[in-house]
Amino acid sequence: MGIGVWLTAALIGASCTFASLQPEDARYRVALIDEFYPGDQVFATAQERKTARWIHGQIDLDRDWVREPYYHGDLVGMILAHPAVAIVPYAIRDSTKSKQEILRNLEHIKRQLGLGERLDAVLLPWESSTLISAFERPLQLARAEVYKARLKDWGKTEASWRLSYDIIRALEALVEAGAQVYTIAGNGGPGMVNTYSFADGVVTVGAVEADLEKLVADNVFVDRHDRAAYLIRLMSDPSGRPIGYDVNNDQCADIPITCLSAYSPLRREYPATSFWAIRGSSFAAPTALRRQLTAQHPAAACAGGANGRQPQE
Repeated sequence: MGIGVWLTAALIGASCTFASLQPEDARYRVALIDEFYPGDQVFATAQERKTARWIHGQIDLDRDWVREPYYHGDLVGMILAHPAVAIVPYAIRDSTKSKQEILRNLEHIKRQLGLGERLDAVLLPWESSTLISAFERPLQLARAEVYKARLKDWGKTEASWRLSYDIIRALEALVEAGAQVYTIAGNGGPGMVNTYSFADGVVTVGAVEADLEKLVADNVFVDRHDRAAYLIRLMSDPSGRPIGYDVNNDQCADIPITCLSAYSPLRREYPATSFWAIRGSSFAAPTALRRQLTAQHPAAACAGGANGRQPQE
């Protein structure tokens, strides 16, 4: 490998992390709790990296059957991205212990707020859902404390529900500390409820699309509805040269073409769109939060490319 090619590869590897997408001079700061691609350097072999991308990755844009280095949180962050918004990633490091990880991050955020760190909002695009019939039909907003008490009771014998209850109280503590807190309606359909939506003061977001009504939950605890499906599109420069993919339809290349697993400086043709749309309430929530924060700040430039922060430990 020539030195010029090696340097190009090194620069590509350094620029394909979510942290490279955060503007430092943003007006708002948002804590995003999610699973992020940890970087190629954490994998011992190419096969280990490929397997991890297949299990946790969300998209294969160049259609080579190798998923790109972007996990759920990376895409959520790209949808939330705006020049006025700095996103501080709080990583879920072990998806097999996601509730423990969520609670750890919520407690860390609460400590940071107590130390004076400015965080205007917290986004938790995960769910802990169960059947509405486990509580009552129809659900009633006024009986949220009754539902939370039932979760606490379930937690006496089920560790997972104890964690759900603790997460709800941690979300409420962040609201009390002055942060806007957003979560999702959940993707279990109309018969399910995300128990995190029981938290007082938390904004729960569902889908505005009618064709997602069988996928995304919708009940009295859903406060807002917003766009929940995005088709990722190829962006080109004025000469027609592909430069990347636009995730949130803001006409900005959120994913550089150089970050694709099948990228080659000699390649000129790439798929015009992703195979399918990314869809679900976890994409509606960042849309709604971005809309809330930036209503008075129309985007004048793309949010990508600025210096950023590494996921918080």
